[in-house]
Amino acid sequence: MLSGGEGALAALLDPRPIAAVLPGLDRIEALLEQLGCPERTFEALHIAGTNGKGSTASYTAGILEAGGLRTGLYTSPHLADIRERFLVDGAWVEEPLIEAAAARIIACEASDACTYFEVTTALAFICFAESGVDVAVVETGLGGRLDATNVLRPIGAAITPVGLDHTELLGPSLPAIAAEKAGIFKRDVPVSLGRMPREARDTLERIARTTGSPVARLGREAEVSDVRMSPAGTRFRYASRDRPKGLSLATRLPGRHQADNAALALLMLDRSGYAYDEARVRRGVAGAHLPGRFETWREGPGGATLVFDIAHNPAAAEVLCQTAAGMALARPRIAVVGMLADKDWRAVLSRLALDMDAMILVRPVAAGGRQWDPHEAQAWLSRELDVPVEVCVDVAEAVVRGCALAGSGTLLVTGSAYTVGEARALPELAGARVAEQKANHALRSEIGTADEGRTDAPRCA
Repeated sequence: MLSGGEGALAALLDPRPIAAVLPGLDRIEALLEQLGCPERTFEALHIAGTNGKGSTASYTAGILEAGGLRTGLYTSPHLADIRERFLVDGAWVEEPLIEAAAARIIACEASDACTYFEVTTALAFICFAESGVDVAVVETGLGGRLDATNVLRPIGAAITPVGLDHTELLGPSLPAIAAEKAGIFKRDVPVSLGRMPREARDTLERIARTTGSPVARLGREAEVSDVRMSPAGTRFRYASRDRPKGLSLATRLPGRHQADNAALALLMLDRSGYAYDEARVRRGVAGAHLPGRFETWREGPGGATLVFDIAHNPAAAEVLCQTAAGMALARPRIAVVGMLADKDWRAVLSRLALDMDAMILVRPVAAGGRQWDPHEAQAWLSRELDVPVEVCVDVAEAVVRGCALAGSGTLLVTGSAYTVGEARALPELAGARVAEQKANHALRSEIGTADEGRTDAPRCA
């Protein structure tokens, strides 16, 4: 369900361009006021940053769920189905509830002026309120200060690593972007900071002193050590001032950065008053899953290992390549890349080209007016870098061609959520998709995070 079709949800979302951005809180505040302020019916934890927001939010929600709290999770973007954005206790919100919420929003005069992200934010808050969540974990969409989610009155906040992205809206430098992220700080609300360049961190800590927000950061109040990656995921040790004895944790998401993301989630929870015992923390971290973040399917066509990652900026591309190297993925390594025109695609392609044996460029269909020109990118790559590069007409052709080139090696699909979303849904990958869903279900059952008798669609569908 992409929201297209009939019904209140389609009527609400389809006329609104998904990528339209109108900074400001006036519209969402007016809409939520007409809806009766559903965002005030639950506690909230608020997460901003450039990279790692979704994973950090998923770990946070997983730990809260394992601790026995009814938990909402709001992330973006979605890959294939709008319901990926709204989870309650790890499951999609049922469609009738979303449809009813959409009808309520349409009935509000204030909704007429709202953007796509503003109405999806309102949808999330209504669904969480109607579902009776105790706490909601909410990821910002863009920036922080003027992001629609900044209407929240959270009890804790976190800033994941800050990098250069959306510079046309957030500013041309790390301090400028960090200042926009710091717009979510509230007086007396504890803030936890991830690992990031010093100039961004210094800006965040200076603003926190001004707003009266107590600060803890990874690398000072908490640390990660003994990080070990394997095909099963990442193991690491976490220690902090709140947990001086430390504890050993494991996540099925691979990468040093995932150890940091999980550690940041735990640091934020402890500083916000959610100090769970070790067994619940372990279960929550182990059960966290977010599609499209170095998501690995091991039964691809022709024996290829498939990796899906929505890396869309230089910092994310660097993490993707480091993780691929740390996992010792089989060669040849072929990258299918489909980006948006407003991203720094030259920097992303330059980094990927260092680790890939060949690249296939493609234009994702759903990108609309933000589509890049893969032929221009191919010409640039051919001039600047020594890497075989092809262009395919669509994602389906690119994935089939990539699997043929990869053989029993590795195919990475990356560049944007649009590209990854299209690839994961391809009929050609149905067998790999079903195998991955079965593996996820078995793991959730093993760690005790799946509810007995749940009939909601799996969030990886």
